[in-house]
Amino acid sequence: MTITKIKTGLQLTAACAALLVAGTVTAQEAPDWLGGDLQKPLSETRIGITVLYPGSNAYQAMYAETARTYAAELGIQATVMDPQGDPAVQFDQIQDMISQNPDAIVVWPTSQNALIPAIREASRSGIPVVTSNSPIGEAGRRYVVGHTGPDDCAQAEQAADMLAGALDGDGNVVVVEGTPGYTVSILRGNCFLDRIEDEYPGITILDSQTAEWNRERAQTVMETFLTQYGDEIDGVYAFDDGMGLGVISALQGAGKEPGEVAVVTCNQFGEGWDAMREGWHQGSNKQSPIDDAILAIQTAVKVANGIEVPELQGIDTPMVLPGNVDEFDRPSW
Repeated sequence: MTITKIKTGLQLTAACAALLVAGTVTAQEAPDWLGGDLQKPLSETRIGITVLYPGSNAYQAMYAETARTYAAELGIQATVMDPQGDPAVQFDQIQDMISQNPDAIVVWPTSQNALIPAIREASRSGIPVVTSNSPIGEAGRRYVVGHTGPDDCAQAEQAADMLAGALDGDGNVVVVEGTPGYTVSILRGNCFLDRIEDEYPGITILDSQTAEWNRERAQTVMETFLTQYGDEIDGVYAFDDGMGLGVISALQGAGKEPGEVAVVTCNQFGEGWDAMREGWHQGSNKQSPIDDAILAIQTAVKVANGIEVPELQGIDTPMVLPGNVDEFDRPSW
């Protein structure tokens, strides 16, 4: 055998060994939850994430922080953006991401319909889009490979049941809403009202006003309700715990006693957990922004690797009541 042939054989053997090692490394990098093979290393996977408005409340802030830290833990290249609740800003963010051709995009939509053209553009450009927490409008769902997050309608129905339970099925209620036109607001409003109308004829809705998911605005809205309706108010439904805490502050400022007015929300925060143990809060549900963000990122990594995902993937949101609150860890958000 000639020296040239020996060198060639050694080179081929080395090349095969290198390929084998590379394949082994890639296989080792594939996390258990992926459900398939990586098409490229996680370190080369690029994902863009635009989150509703992390500065507006503790849940969204924790979601954004989890998205950053979990992406870093996985070793993927992820950019987390804050559109500050503005659909026009988020629209531009999605278009900027399209120009960079990432492997996937995660969108927590600021609007039900305003973002559909941008999401369509991403889809038509071959970039898979995952919506998170809040679904996009029906007309845009053909351009989304999957949605992750809580079942907001189920949460609203839980809130109706918890409030009716606290009031023994009879009383006057005011409602503190989220941002009008936002999918979560629509679902948490309509599904609550439907449940009340269908199951609890003894409950009357006195009034309903938006507080834009903001605690301070919720306090102002509740102060206005108290001025207008006074002791007629038996219960309050706030679309999330941040606004519920604003409601409780207004009740405390008005000299109410714990439990004198029943307060029920969706999506319990740490301070809401405290308020429930102190008697100010009569019902909510566990909804983890950590679980929410992790599921969205895992889904984005899957679709970036050509792995099919369900059209809808939910996170658990069990009811939290004064009688079982100690069975749940205090939320860190």
